[in-house]
Amino acid sequence: MSGDSIRGQLVALLPQLGSFGVDTLAPYLSQLSAKKGDVLVKQGASDADVYFLLSGTFSVFEKIQIDDIDMVLHTATFPGPGILGEVAVMSSSMRTATVVAMDVAECLVLTKDQFDALVSAEPRLAIELLKAFGSLVSDRQAAFQNKVRANILLESPDADLGIARLGSYTGKASKVSEKLGSRLFSEDFKGVNYKSKQS
Repeated sequence: MSGDSIRGQLVALLPQLGSFGVDTLAPYLSQLSAKKGDVLVKQGASDADVYFLLSGTFSVFEKIQIDDIDMVLHTATFPGPGILGEVAVMSSSMRTATVVAMDVAECLVLTKDQFDALVSAEPRLAIELLKAFGSLVSDRQAAFQNKVRANILLESPDADLGIARLGSYTGKASKVSEKLGSRLFSEDFKGVNYKSKQS
């Protein structure tokens, strides 16, 4: 992969930084070629490296227990380009899932030590990078929330039962008058439009 191609992908992954910010970030990144089956992130680990996935396909697994029996959930498979591991660098928390390369993949890695060096040398860039990571986390949470709500409604035999089930899992749903809606929400804001099995 050429330098210009890598730079272009980083700019696409981090548009908030722009070309100058990406050029400033680049010396803090190291290249990694992952083979099929390589584990990039392990659930329960305390490392905080961030991966900029330039190519490849990745699967996400979570270990849970049901009645004290170990189980593995295969929660997602996704293609690069993407960003992986940003939560750990923002929160110093343990990894919440395991991510495995499903084929050959090219990545750039921002290690925790390099991130700390970036914070010292380029604090404004580090703040912008953290804001970009926060935006990514927010987008992922909203997408997951929307998927759960949509599935609850689609798997219910009718809209009324779907709305009742939605209330059990994600919060009570009720029709809102135009007057109350204009008081609670921004003008012309419609919200996500979910489809029930009825529609």
